Amino acid sequence: MAVTREAILTGVDELSPFWKQVPFLVFFIVAAVMSSTIPTLTVSDWGALVAGAALTAAATGYAAAAAQPGPARFAAIVPSLDFLAAGALRHGTGESHSIYASIVLLPVLWFAAREGRHNVGYAAVGATVAIMVPFALGSSIDANPNELFRGLYSTLIFVLGAFVVNELARRARRRLHSARAQAAAATAELSRAAQIQRFLLPKNAAPLPGYQTAGACIPSKAVGGDFFDWYLIEDGLGFTLGDVMGKGAGAGMIAATTRAVIRSAKNSEDPVTALTLTQDCLATDLSQAGSFATLFHARLRASDGRILFSDAGHGLTLVIRTDGTWERLSSENMPVGLLPDSRWESFETRLNPGDMIVSFSDGVLDLYDGTLAAVDEIGKLGVAAESAKDLVDSVHRRAQGTSNPDDVTILAVRRDGQRPLTPRERTLV
Repeated sequence: MAVTREAILTGVDELSPFWKQVPFLVFFIVAAVMSSTIPTLTVSDWGALVAGAALTAAATGYAAAAAQPGPARFAAIVPSLDFLAAGALRHGTGESHSIYASIVLLPVLWFAAREGRHNVGYAAVGATVAIMVPFALGSSIDANPNELFRGLYSTLIFVLGAFVVNELARRARRRLHSARAQAAAATAELSRAAQIQRFLLPKNAAPLPGYQTAGACIPSKAVGGDFFDWYLIEDGLGFTLGDVMGKGAGAGMIAATTRAVIRSAKNSEDPVTALTLTQDCLATDLSQAGSFATLFHARLRASDGRILFSDAGHGLTLVIRTDGTWERLSSENMPVGLLPDSRWESFETRLNPGDMIVSFSDGVLDLYDGTLAAVDEIGKLGVAAESAKDLVDSVHRRAQGTSNPDDVTILAVRRDGQRPLTPRERTLV
């Protein structure tokens, strides 16, 4: 990813005082070591060099303390001390022959990156002080007639650089503030979309005597492409589980529309009608978005437990029997929106007293090994569950304990009745 100059400047401005001070400390140490060990470089005044080192140490110590709110208010003390240390370094390493005049640039940038034009003035004053320190320590204009002019010229260059940096930092802050405001607005909108999506899910069990319903949907992001739904129909219950390819707001919008279209067919006895309506309404939108939806849609007749269902490429639905076995309702039909001329079929199964039907998204498989072998794990949970809610809660707990790469959704409908003991349970009695 490319790093813009605005990002760099804003990043410098937001660094802690200590990390801003680290470059000056490092370069001061390097200068002292070079002047002490390289024959062509000289230490003209050990006292000035030691004084500069002491000032640098003091500035670094205060920079470390400035992590606390109190000292942080006076963090400008750090570059102010650096200006004095830079002047002492120049005086102690050859005065006009010193090669370290450019170190003044570091405290100049410190001030320049701060918010406000007045910091350019502080940088100018500091650079001037750094240039004048050698004269305060005993350097003579007579001995160095051009040193004053050289210092003033360098100061003008530093001030110009400080002005440019300050302006770039100002623009960077403005852009950053704008970007953060836009991000905050987008986050608020996404949170609202997630809240609305939660409102669309059933909040309570279906009021259907003799049957239990339970469901859970845990999006991998704020908004997901999974949904489950149930609603009363003339002779029982209609229920649906859908999984739109993809995640995020786009998939969530398609999921909400799919739910609404399927509900619009609640008076049709054939579940295929709901899938056909969804295909007709969303085929163009899904193809343009490069997406599709797998759906399991069923209609339960409460009087005898007959379930008429249609499966659009979903294939993750189990009927768990009271004898401890289960069967998977596989699918040979295409998902909605994948091919424009897709057709679907209706199939029938039955819930006897104590039986349960459970449908889930492929995100549930990812809670285990991510393969179809995990279907058996759900079957085992269903056999052991005392109720539809018990099964859903087990999956929900497992999903909350992991970082889910995909939306996790499960829907269970159980017919009340005495569940016979499984062979294993009979051996324990």
